[in-house]
Amino acid sequence: MTRALVAATLAAAVVAASSPARARSPVQEIDIEEHLGAALPLELPFVDENRRPVRLGDYFRDGKPVVLVLAYFRCPMLCDLVLRGVVDSLARQHLALGRDYRALTVSIDPKDTPAGASLKQHGLLQALGDLDAAASWPFLTGAEPSIAPLAARLGFEYAYDPKTDQYAHPAVAFVLTPDGRISRYLYGATFRPFDLRMAAVEAAAGRIGGVVDRVLLTCFRYDPSARKYGVYVIGVMRGGSAFVLLLFSLGMMALLRRDRERGGARRRS
Repeated sequence: MTRALVAATLAAAVVAASSPARARSPVQEIDIEEHLGAALPLELPFVDENRRPVRLGDYFRDGKPVVLVLAYFRCPMLCDLVLRGVVDSLARQHLALGRDYRALTVSIDPKDTPAGASLKQHGLLQALGDLDAAASWPFLTGAEPSIAPLAARLGFEYAYDPKTDQYAHPAVAFVLTPDGRISRYLYGATFRPFDLRMAAVEAAAGRIGGVVDRVLLTCFRYDPSARKYGVYVIGVMRGGSAFVLLLFSLGMMALLRRDRERGGARRRS
């Protein structure tokens, strides 16, 4: 059973605990089917937390990768855990929201409202310590004809239980490229800051972060079985060779500079 499905089981347990037994549990209908490289339907219409009509593609125009979470704002447990996990991970790595990347939350519940989106946004930005970053982390609501195609393209399966008015869904964050393609799935309700940072740098094709990030991206690869970034042996060898070559070049430059300085001193004397 995947970590996403384990987390989804927790959500389904909340639904099942308050409803009578039924023939099919929502947890049997939910999981993640990865569609790496797939382009999102950027034409889909939504409404942001300020009641403004927007399209999904409005958030893929400035060359920044996007960290996306599908949630719903009345969720009694799992959504808050995932969103708080993203906030905690973002706060502990050194990329800047708005400068290096965007974040985006889209509700899977057609009954969610912009007022609920605004309230949820305020609480999470407050936890992040950046209440001025609202434009860089929008919270969207929409109708089912917009929600369903987005979830389907992401491979995000979820189930609504009308008896409890709750959703069962996986625990996952999506890292998207600046042009709206799926770059990485990060599973669970907590996320290693290193994994989120590497995923963002990878999605941006190395155009964010520094030299160290690009070296790390060479030496680390995402391991689908472990669902985290791990040491990439060939990358380490290549990175080590490059590092040795860099040290050799710096040493040669230092020796040449010292020889020139000595030669100049002898001529002056």
